[in-house]
Amino acid sequence: MFNLIRFIIICALIYFSYKLIKWIFFSPVTINRDQPEHQATAIKSEDLIEDPYCHTYVPVSQAYKASIEGQTVYFCSQNCFEKYILENPVKKAGEAL
Repeated sequence: MFNLIRFIIICALIYFSYKLIKWIFFSPVTINRDQPEHQATAIKSEDLIEDPYCHTYVPVSQAYKASIEGQTVYFCSQNCFEKYILENPVKKAGEAL
């Protein structure tokens, strides 16, 4: 009977030692507590905009920006911008931004 209790205690010590070592060396990345929790775990992303000519979605940082009738319009490329202006002659295109 004593051997069984000793065996259970040794197994428990090995298990808790394993958990402690795993927690120390492989602890999860800490979350920045300055932000709400749902924002701290979110993946950083960028807004996508739709090209009015070919209707593809492009990240804002990679889009071709142009001013049309005083509004900033985003295109996937300069080629789409030029085609858009040719097909919509009523629109007055300003300079590229």
